Amino acid sequence: MIKIAHISDLHFSKLSFHPKIFFSKRFVGMTNLFFNRKRKYKTNKLSNLPVLFKKEDIDYAFISGDITTTSHESEFILGKNFVDSILQNDIKTYLIPGNHDCYTKSAYKKKLFYKYFENESLRNNNIESLPLENNWHYIGLDCSISTFLLSSSGCFSKDLENKLNKLLNTLEDKKVILVNHFPASRITTYRKRLIRDSFLKELLKKHKNIKLYLYGHTHKYKIEKEKDLPYMICSGCASHIDGTFNIFSLNDNSIEVNKYAFKNDTWIKEKDQILEI
Repeated sequence: MIKIAHISDLHFSKLSFHPKIFFSKRFVGMTNLFFNRKRKYKTNKLSNLPVLFKKEDIDYAFISGDITTTSHESEFILGKNFVDSILQNDIKTYLIPGNHDCYTKSAYKKKLFYKYFENESLRNNNIESLPLENNWHYIGLDCSISTFLLSSSGCFSKDLENKLNKLLNTLEDKKVILVNHFPASRITTYRKRLIRDSFLKELLKKHKNIKLYLYGHTHKYKIEKEKDLPYMICSGCASHIDGTFNIFSLNDNSIEVNKYAFKNDTWIKEKDQILEI
C-alpha cells in the first residue's frame, strides 16, 4: 500500500507595499491580502502537517500549486521552508506551480518558482513523470501562465497536449495519477478557467490508465466521477480557516480517501471513502 497526502493552495503571504508594486499586478494582490485574505487564510496551521504526515506514515506528498499569494520572493522562502520541513521527515514531495506562483509578469518571465523549487523537467517541458511503487506512476503538469489584472487562468497548450499524450502512450501498463493546479472540467468562472480544458478532458477519456486527476485552484473540496473519466478530486485549500486536504491509500483495486479538516485549532480526520478502480 502507498500513502499519499495531497494538499493545495497554501498561499504563503507577506504584506509588502514597496512603491514598485503600484506598477504591477502585485498591487491588486496586496490590496486583496490586506482587506480580505489575511482574515480568511491562516498559514500557521500548515506547520502541523509535517508531523501529522510522519505520524500517518505518508510516503509521498503532492502539492498542486499556489504555494504563494503574489509570487513575491519572501513568500517563496516561506513556502520552501515548509516543503523542506516535509522532506526532513523522509517524505518524497512533488509540487507544481499554480497561477499565484507566476502572479506577476516578472515572476513568470524569470520562472521564479523554479529558483526555489528546482525541477528541470517541469521548468523546460511543463511536465514531470516519476515512477511510484506497486505499478503506480505520477505525472505533474505546469499549466500556469501570466494573466491580466483580474484573471487567474491557466493554459493546457497544444505542445503540452502532445507531450502528455506521447508520455501516456508509454505508460499503458501503469496506474497513473495526474496532478494539475487547474480543474479539467469547466467548473470555474471564465476568468479562472483552464484554456483548452476540453482537450485535456478528451485526453483523460482516451487514456483509461489514469485513475486519479488531482487539482486545486477552486478552493472547494470535491470528489467526482463522470463516465469515462478518472476520479477528479480537489483537496480544497489547506491554508483557509476551514482548510482541508486528503490522504490516499493506494491498493491494487481500490483507493481509500481520508479527508482531513481543520476544526477547533487542530487537523481531524473527518471522512473516509473507498474508490473502486
